[in-house]
Amino acid sequence: MSSNSEPDADPQELTGTHRELHDKYCAFLKGSGKDTTLQTRRSCLRQWMVYCQQKGIDPKTAEESDVREFVDQNLHKADTMVGTLLSTVSVFYVWACNRNYCETNPAENVSLDDTDYNHIDPQTSQKVKILQQRGDTDDAVVAISPEDVQKIFEKPGTPAIRNELLLRLLYQTGVRSVELANVRLQDIDFGKRKIRITSAKADPGDENYIRYVYYHENLDFLMREWIEKQRHSYATAEESEYLFLTHQKAQMRPTYISRIVKEQAKEAGVNEPISEDANGNTRWLVTAHTLRHSMASHSANGTHPADPESDGIPVHMLAKILGHRKLDTTMKYVSTDWDQIEKVVQERGPR
Repeated sequence: MSSNSEPDADPQELTGTHRELHDKYCAFLKGSGKDTTLQTRRSCLRQWMVYCQQKGIDPKTAEESDVREFVDQNLHKADTMVGTLLSTVSVFYVWACNRNYCETNPAENVSLDDTDYNHIDPQTSQKVKILQQRGDTDDAVVAISPEDVQKIFEKPGTPAIRNELLLRLLYQTGVRSVELANVRLQDIDFGKRKIRITSAKADPGDENYIRYVYYHENLDFLMREWIEKQRHSYATAEESEYLFLTHQKAQMRPTYISRIVKEQAKEAGVNEPISEDANGNTRWLVTAHTLRHSMASHSANGTHPADPESDGIPVHMLAKILGHRKLDTTMKYVSTDWDQIEKVVQERGPR
């Protein structure tokens, strides 16, 4: 390579409007809080500006869909970081609108209730409190009863076949909404009822980066109806390799999946508001991640009414299905039922 070659531009280097707004807001922040907090806010804003610059988005006219896409692309990060990113973007636009740099806040109606990470710590205790009052859970596990899950299935909304399949797959497999959104038709082994999942929480090369989940034969009809008959009617079907799509998008977004769960749980009468976030958006009791928690809890404790004699799925196997790196994470779902422990030890303990 010639030594006279011009170096490639750094894709992370902010220019133009993106740099101007970034620098002005950072100057405004200076001296208004702890150094570590300011550093985090600057870093989060920079990530948003870099995203906008790379996508050709003018930050002054960014739309709600841009913010949702930004959140979707960061769902692999730690729970608290996802919340901090969204909060930083929203507060930045409040500042920008007050100074007439922008006319609207594109993050105003974006809620973490629409993502897999609606369970970020500040809201978790309130959710658990409500669930404990109902007797549906214990400790820090957020789950709803099998009966309430069934009520959601019975109110899938429109289109009914697609939505019911989506809802049942979330519950039967325990996948995260971002993982379900990424399922391609080629990932499904219809004969074995097995789906190849690329983990949203692991890095390539990790042992659990690729895992397999399984669905029940009672989904065969929904699968056939959706894939062989209804899916083809969508304008985006020809270009899409994904199991779930919409009329506008060849790949359904994780936020869209969570919204279906939230809305149909409301329709079924099992959802309720629990609090408001910084933008005044309502946080709801039942979201897509609640179905994952519910599957884990019911499977770990053998509490599904369809198989009342079942002892559930062994915890070490359940950990593999859920994609947990540590068994301790899965153990959170196991209730301390001493009557059950006594029964199992007496029946299966050493002789």
